[in-house]
Amino acid sequence: MTLIEHLQPTDIARREPKAVQLWTKEIEERWSDIPNFIIDQSKLKHLAVICDGNRRAAEQRGLPSFWGHRAGVEVIKGLMKAGEKWDISTLTFWVWSTENWQRNQKQIDFVMSLAGRLLKQKDFTNTFTEHETRFIHLGRKDRLPTPIQEGINALEESTAGFDKRTVNLAMDYGGIDEVARAVIRLVHQTNVGRFNLDDLEKDPNVISQFLDTGEQDRPDLVIRTGTKPGEILHTSGFMPLQIAYAGWEFVDNLFPELTPEQVMGSLERFTNYKRRFGE
Repeated sequence: MTLIEHLQPTDIARREPKAVQLWTKEIEERWSDIPNFIIDQSKLKHLAVICDGNRRAAEQRGLPSFWGHRAGVEVIKGLMKAGEKWDISTLTFWVWSTENWQRNQKQIDFVMSLAGRLLKQKDFTNTFTEHETRFIHLGRKDRLPTPIQEGINALEESTAGFDKRTVNLAMDYGGIDEVARAVIRLVHQTNVGRFNLDDLEKDPNVISQFLDTGEQDRPDLVIRTGTKPGEILHTSGFMPLQIAYAGWEFVDNLFPELTPEQVMGSLERFTNYKRRFGE
């Protein structure tokens, strides 16, 4: 029997070591005072974050690596608050890739239990309703545990009518996998007469309707945390079609150590940069 089969989501909270509770409190306080910042909507509507470094952050604190994911949840909550305050239309968090299933079973079970717990927390799910924010899952659902699928479906359904803001959760997401599934959808729609390939030839952008992000604005800026100075940097297959014109910011801070000021600095640098788009 795996951990996820006998651990209820609430068990995680009861078992949190004091050090983890202090850590999450520290993160909560860090994100409680978000600086004022005005986003130029003509330059940035969609911010995507690759949430890397959770395990390393926990190990640096002398904790088992899986507790880093618990800390990462608090940063996601903080970024959602910042996105509301800074008027960012769309936020995407990549939290679990299609390759992450290769990790040891204890890591997998913990992350899935943590996700199940989060999707049952009223203070988390109610945030979407209170701020008229739509929740969308990116990636595959079929390999996620049933309770997580149910939580995702419920939150997607209850927020489907909101268009003020969008939060995407990329879980069991891989760029190559997304493109493959998009091609399958395109072929199916073509075979049943609902899509004409001539339209794709006339405007390649129509392929967007078959991607997980649908007709959303493409990411303008991608922030990847947990990069080491001097190392070769990777995009890891994140949204290969959507990020064709995106800016990238690679930051040293591990995801749980990310600060509002650091994110704001990335946004300032991006919006102050003049793009030429081939001119």
